[in-house]
Amino acid sequence: MTITVFPDVILGERVIAAGVAGKNIRRNERNTQINGAEYVNVVWTQTLREFEIGFKPMLREAWQDIETLHEITDGGASGFLMQDPKDFEVVTGAGVVTSLGGDQYQLEKLYTHAASGRTKRRNITRPRTAGLVIKVSGTPIDPTDSPAGYSIDVETGILTISSAPSAASVTWTGLFYVPVHFMVDFIDWTMLRPASDEDRRLLAGPSVVLQEVRE
Repeated sequence: MTITVFPDVILGERVIAAGVAGKNIRRNERNTQINGAEYVNVVWTQTLREFEIGFKPMLREAWQDIETLHEITDGGASGFLMQDPKDFEVVTGAGVVTSLGGDQYQLEKLYTHAASGRTKRRNITRPRTAGLVIKVSGTPIDPTDSPAGYSIDVETGILTISSAPSAASVTWTGLFYVPVHFMVDFIDWTMLRPASDEDRRLLAGPSVVLQEVRE
């Protein structure tokens, strides 16, 4: 069964503020020949992200945010949204789209190496409507514009523009979330600072890993 991501469940900022670590994972097949030459075949064309949370001491209330997510997602059977603390924004020049046919487009983020000009596109499936700006040929458009209004599906990142312009003319800026789930069925914890005053207790989880849900 595929993982359902709850669009209204978002990892709290105080958990992120306590500390996040992670990995950007790709999968390649690597073969080394007898002469030492190495051949690499790309298996995954897109990066899979992992985030480790809860490993730094945090107050009980923040740790309860993690336990609440674990409960309501049935230990990772369902997913939720989080803001990647290092990569959550699409700025001018980085927001592009790919045509899906007709009047629909997939939002993407363009990563560009400044010196070489080489680029890589990443699908953005969970845009935030707050602050989202869609432009056609450099001119911002409004959802209610006629005949060139637009709508955005915040659960797929699919943009619909009624006038169906060319994909090359459509750009965007804004913020986005990453869909994640608990990578394993359990979370573990340690009380690092016991205290009779429960508001002063500090807890941490030696291994609480969130994995990106591929969409």
